[in-house]
Amino acid sequence: MPLWKPAPVDQAPEVTMSEWRIMEVTSPYWDGASRHFVGYNVTNGEGRVSSEIVEFDKEKMAGITRSGRVYQLVGPSGQDADANYVWHRWKEINHIDSELDVSEGI
Repeated sequence: MPLWKPAPVDQAPEVTMSEWRIMEVTSPYWDGASRHFVGYNVTNGEGRVSSEIVEFDKEKMAGITRSGRVYQLVGPSGQDADANYVWHRWKEINHIDSELDVSEGI
């Protein structure tokens, strides 16, 4: 199954995500660790991995990513089969060499 680029931020500025996780990763492609939302995009019915999280409001359960997109997390953290597929492919593409689920620590 192929991966595709999401719509530009100006066309889809917000994503509602269920079965979400926050994953911290490292890659030789960038300095230091970065955190990303991984979950099920309720609006489009697809697995999704976000760009790097740059701001997160725990009370609102919403975050902004490097792309400027707002992710609204709904329900408890969890896992989704589509999201897991996208996550594994995204890790291969970005040569992720370490990962840590930090969902419980937010």
